[in-house]
Amino acid sequence: MAKSEISALAIGHGEVRGVRFAPRGRDGLTRVGGGVWPVESAAAADGAGAADGAGQVVASDRPLARALGAAQAALGVRQVVLALPLSRLLVRVLRMPVEVRDDLVSAVALQMDKLSPFPGEELTVSCEVLSESDASLWVFAAAMPAQVFGELGSALDAAKLQVVRTDIGALGWLRALCGPLQLIRPGRRIVLLDLDDGWDLLVLDQGVPVLVRGLGVMPDVDTLVRELTLSLLNAELEAGAVPVADAVIVSREAPAAGLAGRLEALVGAPVRHQVPPTPDGGVEGVAQRTAEGAVLDLTPQSWRDAVCEARVRRNVLAGVAAAVGLWAVIMAVLFAGPFAYQKLAARTRRAATAHAGAYRRVSDTRERVNLILAYTDRTRSALEMLRLTSVQLPQGITLIGFNYRREDGVKLTGEADAPTLVYEYKNELDGESELFGSVTLMGVSASRGKHKFDIDAKFKGVSQK
Repeated sequence: MAKSEISALAIGHGEVRGVRFAPRGRDGLTRVGGGVWPVESAAAADGAGAADGAGQVVASDRPLARALGAAQAALGVRQVVLALPLSRLLVRVLRMPVEVRDDLVSAVALQMDKLSPFPGEELTVSCEVLSESDASLWVFAAAMPAQVFGELGSALDAAKLQVVRTDIGALGWLRALCGPLQLIRPGRRIVLLDLDDGWDLLVLDQGVPVLVRGLGVMPDVDTLVRELTLSLLNAELEAGAVPVADAVIVSREAPAAGLAGRLEALVGAPVRHQVPPTPDGGVEGVAQRTAEGAVLDLTPQSWRDAVCEARVRRNVLAGVAAAVGLWAVIMAVLFAGPFAYQKLAARTRRAATAHAGAYRRVSDTRERVNLILAYTDRTRSALEMLRLTSVQLPQGITLIGFNYRREDGVKLTGEADAPTLVYEYKNELDGESELFGSVTLMGVSASRGKHKFDIDAKFKGVSQK
């Protein structure tokens, strides 16, 4: 759950799209701002710069810098999470032995250097584990060439924005579409996106990406189908030949004539078109991933250093201000403190003497009542909690751990045959609104054919941390 505000910006085809989220209790995040800011053509941006005297960035960066500056002014933030389109990055889904987990970043960096079409160029590499088995890991790896973040860096500097995390727009869309499109169901699914900067292809097995590729802008349907054919052949080589359960084309407008039919003939499964539930789904998904602790981060070290320097500068200024304020308080205490303390102490003694007896009587009575209520109330007893959590248990879930905390709640550990059973069980516990203030699913991981999970159910009235 997010403990602070999260602002995210996504750079797409001819626009910058942004959202701002604030934390909201048990529901996690609530949107408090957002918008879309077009990236003007170079000629239009140059004309505007000449008219208003702007000249802080080079001409090639000015259109993007102006859009980012407008986003910064509208959202009112300095630090953002940045989402980049697949077309600007080198991405791969790698299958690696489980033994490399302790040195996963180095192993992924070595693989991406081998795959990079930019020999000798500096790459910023990051990764995150998608799923794992006893023998292997499925790892999503991404690399950003130095040229890309060099161009972006000058535009961000001109807009006075600092990037605290760099994610990928396609992963944000996947996070946003998983629920509405039910992408976690068993089977292989093809998701073809035309949302940010051309076409993106995702091949999912049981909701886990086994191939992610940015196809870019395609001139015609024939070229798109040819690229899809090659990509699906590559997915079969990497992840095995699995029948496709269904395919979905996600775009804001209807796909070109004939595309759905040709894709259906290619994959041998039904193809449907889906308009995204919200036009900001990609950048909202990136914000949600950030709140959920996603580890993929392509932020270059120079950008990280700038954020650290700004944080140190703010801390120094805050320390100076606090020191000045403390000095002023000390001076005030030295000059006015003794007289004020004498008056306050006399008043306090009189009030304490008048109310001490009544307070002790009321306090003793309250303690006795609370003690009686605590020993007679079995609503939150361990046996009652065990009964309640067992009654709500769906078929197909086995509880392997029950941790009861009298003043806090219960923590459950179990195994399920399918992820959907875990979410069903979580929702059932969530329905006990009179008892539980929050029911948090800590995560679902697949291992040896089972889906392990942890659920933390806190009693109503317990503060959330």
